[in-house]
Amino acid sequence: MRKKVMVIICATIFLVAAAVSFFKFTYAGQSFIYKTFGGNNLHLSSGDKELYWFDVWHSNDPGDPMFKRIESDFIKFAPDLVLVEGGFNTFEGNRDEAVLQGESAFATYLAKQSGVEVENIEPSYPEQIAYLQTKHQPEMVLAMYLIRDICTKADMPVDMDFDLNAYLVKETQTLVEDGLDVGANTLDEILSIVNSYLPQKIDADTWRNAKGVSEVYNKESGVLYPVYNDIYLFRNIHVVELIREKQSSYSRIFIVMGGQHLIDTKAQLQKIYGAS
Repeated sequence: MRKKVMVIICATIFLVAAAVSFFKFTYAGQSFIYKTFGGNNLHLSSGDKELYWFDVWHSNDPGDPMFKRIESDFIKFAPDLVLVEGGFNTFEGNRDEAVLQGESAFATYLAKQSGVEVENIEPSYPEQIAYLQTKHQPEMVLAMYLIRDICTKADMPVDMDFDLNAYLVKETQTLVEDGLDVGANTLDEILSIVNSYLPQKIDADTWRNAKGVSEVYNKESGVLYPVYNDIYLFRNIHVVELIREKQSSYSRIFIVMGGQHLIDTKAQLQKIYGAS
């Protein structure tokens, strides 16, 4: 009996390892994951006006089939305007550099290579900060932005040369220039604010493997969730109004942005394009 149990355990471990290898290291496996959890693209049309929202997951893996899908759909759709999130419409660089920066930078690369106009789909940071500071303390706003970006970097499948300390100082300076009324200037002051909202302190050596970091902003019970949720809703309102505005000037709008935003704005976009 004990021997049979051991055989079953060993077989289970082997199958799990094989499944992990298939989904992580093969094109077919990655493609299956993408089809299952992504790829719910939205195509709307009204007369000679069309919108194509490519449903992405955040990745910077050159082997990710999503990038080939973005390029293929971009070519087929032939947009006259591309909208991307995160301010990546300012990206300048070659194809490989674009992929390593993620899907928004890659879409910007494709647009610029084709001579297509590309813009940021999100409200500017001064607009975001001005709005958030009417509802939240500047220290909470700072912590939310920094912790959110740290988690995004940690989740990227391809490790990039990311200096946490330099990032914290530079990003805080940028946010202050954009209107954030926070007095933190030194690395120690900034880390002190960030760590005051985390279940365990992070530093340049531990940030990638720290537990529970994202939960402080992306779960309803998280201390920074109210800040995150407010700006998320604010961004969605801006997205809908921007598309409504751009529809009058552009015939074919191609969007590359996270899928949850698509889910939450889909009904409003369908109304803009006369779809049910």
